[in-house]
Amino acid sequence: MKVASNGIQIHVKDQGDGTLPVVFLHYWGGSSRTWDDVIAALPAGYRTIAPDLRGWGDSDAPAAGYALADFADDVQHMLVAMNLNRFVLAGHSMGGKIAQLLASRRPRGLAGLVLVAPSPPVPLVLPGEVRAAMEGAYLSRESVGMAIDQMLTAKPLSPKHREQVIEDSLRGASQAKLAWPQSTSLEDITLDVAAINVPTIVIAGELDRIDGTAILEAELLTRVPHAVMHVLPGTGHLSPLESPVEVAGIIREFVDGLEHAGGDAITVTLLMNVKEDFAADFVGGLSALMRETSSSPGARSVRAFRNAERANAILFVEEWESEAAFKRYIAWRTERGDMARLTRMLSKPAEITTWSTATQAVS
Repeated sequence: MKVASNGIQIHVKDQGDGTLPVVFLHYWGGSSRTWDDVIAALPAGYRTIAPDLRGWGDSDAPAAGYALADFADDVQHMLVAMNLNRFVLAGHSMGGKIAQLLASRRPRGLAGLVLVAPSPPVPLVLPGEVRAAMEGAYLSRESVGMAIDQMLTAKPLSPKHREQVIEDSLRGASQAKLAWPQSTSLEDITLDVAAINVPTIVIAGELDRIDGTAILEAELLTRVPHAVMHVLPGTGHLSPLESPVEVAGIIREFVDGLEHAGGDAITVTLLMNVKEDFAADFVGGLSALMRETSSSPGARSVRAFRNAERANAILFVEEWESEAAFKRYIAWRTERGDMARLTRMLSKPAEITTWSTATQAVS
């Protein structure tokens, strides 16, 4: 079907009727059908929405407007037009960078973010000859075939998928083909992505020669709050085509977790008694800790109080959307080593009390 969005017509595949739709954004050179095998491997009850981005597939190809903001505007207007009240956003490669920018705007209804072999938020720095090769990668069947074999994949594609990649790449509008290597990939959204406030997973190919695990660890995981990475063994950059069942499995687990993460909002109080030797360092880092906790997915408010009679006793009062959100935050802190460092600074374990704002039941 076609959806009027941001002044153009976007072709959209809309399937299923699940309560938490997943919106899929394809890579530079792809189309909505890039996701067909992933979607087929998801449970039948899922609702999936896969648009052709401007200049690709069956969507309009305006002469200009191929900046990240243009793509993000297209998707955001599409979501409003389709009246999606709650959804998960998934993006692959270029689509992953578009998804990061859109998620940083905190659109209404965004519940989670899935980044598949995503282009990181930093500008793509390449030697001139490599960038020139990118500009010519989608000009002929032979050049697309070379890109598939030399850069895009680690696993051989089936004849069907190889032909699909060639067709989609050649079909793209010339202005869309050139925009990514010449300008869009050079955009810097590192400041924007710090505002992302939903649970985020990154699915990386172990053998990805474009956006490898080392790049994503250095340039994306350090910038997108609370992002967690999953690595697909033996997989290259085209993971939705190389390892669709594995990609679908990770997405399914993530989406199911979001669907079951509901329940009453909770308030958490944490009383921390800091050792005298660590008191100055702890208080000095309090502002940064408050900012980081406040920006965590599911955090509604975070306050801290010092006891006038016991200077080293600090009380935190935190409001969270759900107990599951609070537990994810603690798990992330633990994995990063923060909880072990905190334990060394306290004279006794933190006293934690939680209660539901609906039932007032102390737990």
